[in-house]
Amino acid sequence: MKRLYVSDLDGTLLNRDAKLSDTTVELINKAIDKGVDFTVSTARTPATALQIVERLHLSLPVMMMNGVLIYDMKRKQFVKKASMDERAIMVLLGLIKTKKLDCFLYALENNELIAYYDSVESTSLNYFRNERIMKYKKKFVEVDDLSLIANKEIIYCMLREPKKRLEGLYRELSVVNGVKAEFYQDVYNDEYYCLEIYSDAASKKEALAYMREHGQYDSIVGFGDNLNDMALLEGSDYFYAVSNAHPQIQNMADSVIPSNVEDGVARFIEQMVKQGEEME
Repeated sequence: MKRLYVSDLDGTLLNRDAKLSDTTVELINKAIDKGVDFTVSTARTPATALQIVERLHLSLPVMMMNGVLIYDMKRKQFVKKASMDERAIMVLLGLIKTKKLDCFLYALENNELIAYYDSVESTSLNYFRNERIMKYKKKFVEVDDLSLIANKEIIYCMLREPKKRLEGLYRELSVVNGVKAEFYQDVYNDEYYCLEIYSDAASKKEALAYMREHGQYDSIVGFGDNLNDMALLEGSDYFYAVSNAHPQIQNMADSVIPSNVEDGVARFIEQMVKQGEEME
């Protein structure tokens, strides 16, 4: 039976410092080198995700931005992407401005991801931008008005504020044609919630379906921790939640494994490899 293991990053494979522990790197690489098919599925952008996982011996495509992008690690290029319709973007921007909120719009240009903004009055977004520039050299571009770039290949919209400031917008997005949204608490700062908006043609579930067909897998084992992993759960044949996961995710998982700071995912895969070897 051909099996694929897929792990979320933040809160699942990464520790509290948003890094891969030496133990996780060692165990995952040993498994990959023994022939285990392993990859990651994350809400992160290529600029941050690829730098974080560079110590892993990944050769399979990586799913990013909640399934909006699939990146081929061998060819160093995107093999699948889902853009938002220009009309949907204009409606979205209108709602955001009406509620006096700020956002980043992500566009894919010449195989490069660029984050556009027209204001960073938001303390949270200003911190987010500065951190990404300093740590990951991520590209941010200021424009006079985000509506001026709505005709570009926009693939993602991101807001990060206290929960109460975003709840109304999240509810209203349910009637906007062509988009879907993920709304969940920030793993690293519980003061903030993330609202991520993208094409309704994309999700971690759709990305998994692509991977299943691409690799002709008989089964997929997923690992996650947060509400934006719900689609990963739905697209997997077996799903395991780390013990630090959101209660709703734990309740829906097939089982709960040790937490992200205990290298839960890596140790689980190590055990599966050992069991496979003993059965041979």
